[in-house]
Amino acid sequence: IEEPAVPPPLAHYKAVIDRGPFTLENDLELLKAERITRIVCKNAGGSGAASKILAARALHLPVTMIERPRLPPRQEAHSVDEVLAWLEAWPHDTERGV
Repeated sequence: IEEPAVPPPLAHYKAVIDRGPFTLENDLELLKAERITRIVCKNAGGSGAASKILAARALHLPVTMIERPRLPPRQEAHSVDEVLAWLEAWPHDTERGV
């Protein structure tokens, strides 16, 4: 979405700066125009890269998906009552992450 502050340490690169939502047609056009031969992307857990993956499949391009990091062990709450009970028990040694 934004130009990198520091260029990547690559001999040849082109940054394509754009903001979604992306379409299959646009991604097909981009992959063809830039003569892309491989897709490397992260599994962000959403559908933001779906058109890119579909375009790569349509063009028979290999896709390398970088797996999301595993979440550390943590206490979970699955209802409002559990959350309120957890807050009532404050302080605890759990990082709040906020």
